[in-house]
Amino acid sequence: MNTRTVVLWHNNGEERIYFTVNSAEINVSRSNQNWVLSLAMERTVNVWGGRGLRAVTLETFLPSENSPFYAGQPPEAVLAMLKRWQDSGDPVRLILSESDINDAFLLEDVSEILREGDRDVGVSITLREYKFKSALAALAGGDAPPARTDERTPQKSYTVKKGVTLWEMACRFYGDGARWGELASRNGVSDPRKLPVGKVLEL
Repeated sequence: MNTRTVVLWHNNGEERIYFTVNSAEINVSRSNQNWVLSLAMERTVNVWGGRGLRAVTLETFLPSENSPFYAGQPPEAVLAMLKRWQDSGDPVRLILSESDINDAFLLEDVSEILREGDRDVGVSITLREYKFKSALAALAGGDAPPARTDERTPQKSYTVKKGVTLWEMACRFYGDGARWGELASRNGVSDPRKLPVGKVLEL
């Protein structure tokens, strides 16, 4: 059975959260921005208004230090990080393996769930897709700036930083941490646990 991976990145991956306990259910909504127009003789018509913003809701728990799921991130620190990201208004990158979600989102709601006698901290998170101003203007039917040709080229290499693993890089560049083996094979890495800082990997 495959294990779904949920990762949040902030500030180009300088800060990241890995949810070690999978959410039993992840709700992904993808609604259209339609509207109803009234016509003569009490008739109406439903008009397509383009795709709206995707919303993702998940509920899980942040394991305490005495939990077998604990992976080195105290729940209080993770909660503080989530709240700080939410208050900053900065977009975060949501990576959800086995799906097409590897995009920028805004943290819309972070709810803390405390249960009596349980040292683990439950959390419910709602994220909504982030769009740049030009995209929002187009969705709203307003005047968007003239389209520019995207001159950016896909990143072809990555210089290893301290503490970064092949799994994290696969999440970031491939959208699926389980593809870390492809990176290892492509770059002749025999022991992924001894990845030298400063090594340049081909993506």
